[in-house]
Amino acid sequence: MKRLLIVDDELAIVEALQDILSVEGYDVVTAFNGAEGLQRMTVARPDLVLLDLMMPVMDGREMLRRMREDAALRDVPVVVMSAGRISDEERRSSARFLAKPFELDLLLDTISELLDT
Repeated sequence: MKRLLIVDDELAIVEALQDILSVEGYDVVTAFNGAEGLQRMTVARPDLVLLDLMMPVMDGREMLRRMREDAALRDVPVVVMSAGRISDEERRSSARFLAKPFELDLLLDTISELLDT
């Protein structure tokens, strides 16, 4: 079973994605900011991260930067989810970008493609 880490500060989004992705057969771990996300990554070792950019404590940009600097985390695919714009560097650092709100089918297809399932 593939493990996904959802990192988003919006509880409703986290709960909805967790429910949907669990039904789809994924093991889902959650975090509500980038610092918590990095901690979860070291323990849970997710196969893919769904990452919001705008969060308190540590935003998604900083989490993504730290992931890419860490040899143990740099190869984990990241799907950036944001209502805002992202820079070219952020786009290159992530496997995919989905603008919020996004279609559920697009998210599921993106996850499946990145995990080769």
